[in-house]
Amino acid sequence: MKKGNLFTAFFLSLFCSCSQATSQEVEGTGLVWESKSIHLGAVLEENGVRHANFNFVNKTDDPIVIQEVVPDCGCTAAEFTKDTVFQDQKGNIQIAFDPKSRPGVFSKMILVKTNLDEYVDTLVLEGINVPYPEDLRQYYGITNGGLGFRFGIVNLGSVYTNASKVKYIDFYNYENYPLQLNNIQEKLPAYVKAKLTPSVVKGKSRGVLELHYDPLIKGDLGFFEETFVLSVLTYEKREIRIKTISTIYEHFDPVPINEIDNLPKLAIRDKEVELNKIREDLPISKIVVLENKGPKPLNIRKVVTNCACVSVDLPKEDLEPGEKTDLTITFNPEGRRGIDHKTLTVFSNDPLNPTQTIMIKSRIN
Repeated sequence: MKKGNLFTAFFLSLFCSCSQATSQEVEGTGLVWESKSIHLGAVLEENGVRHANFNFVNKTDDPIVIQEVVPDCGCTAAEFTKDTVFQDQKGNIQIAFDPKSRPGVFSKMILVKTNLDEYVDTLVLEGINVPYPEDLRQYYGITNGGLGFRFGIVNLGSVYTNASKVKYIDFYNYENYPLQLNNIQEKLPAYVKAKLTPSVVKGKSRGVLELHYDPLIKGDLGFFEETFVLSVLTYEKREIRIKTISTIYEHFDPVPINEIDNLPKLAIRDKEVELNKIREDLPISKIVVLENKGPKPLNIRKVVTNCACVSVDLPKEDLEPGEKTDLTITFNPEGRRGIDHKTLTVFSNDPLNPTQTIMIKSRIN
């Protein structure tokens, strides 16, 4: 079957038979995969082609022959077991990824067809393709401890409490000496782990720093600016400081439609607080009413502001159904002039609206 026809058959099978697709998701083609998805991490172009091995076991009562393996991109090529795979025997599909393709995040789909099933198994190869720059000094222009980085601040983006966030940071070792991470990282917090690829980065070559950030261990919500201190070894022991920004949100599982009316619900009466004209030398306070309009207990996880000039007082964090509480907001305009906008973010266990924002507007004389 030609590549185009196989992809067409695959998508038609998904569209035409929901019940069959559900069954296939559980049983597949009778091949039990060690993993159907492999993440290569950061792929440096100068290291050449990268390979990923998808291993499987035949758990059916019949012999299986892989008839076709079709990657969805010319940057990937497949080699696979061509012999008959009998019951409980193992097989393998090896995918080669050529990094001389479009840079950035990639996700490649590989379709696998056997003699036993009219449908196909789907494998996924993911990673980040990092091309070799034409001008190293310009590309890695932020120097830090003998290393060159692209940016002075690493943006971790949105981080959710159900999974660690992994950030791949490519860099260039400008020194003549190899570099590796110290086995003992005394200054890294428990919620951050670091890894180098390769484990020893030669002088005058590139490497990738992996930061693994676990928000569940951190145990906090909101926006964070943090500096992590890494201990590295070259010809001497030294420290490298990595500045990061991130916003941590609580993860909630999808809510079934029949449960929507059976949840805690945070209602904020005034999401825009107008302070109007105020004096620079006089702090001013306003009260915003928070109410639980749901049938389940509501917990206010946290209230954060985007400025030290704003303080809050929340007498109650737990609200029973129908209960209200007053959130007192105090704004200190000292040193400020003109039109001013500040925000507060309220985090709660309302799964439909876990974060809500209050805007504070003023004109300072």
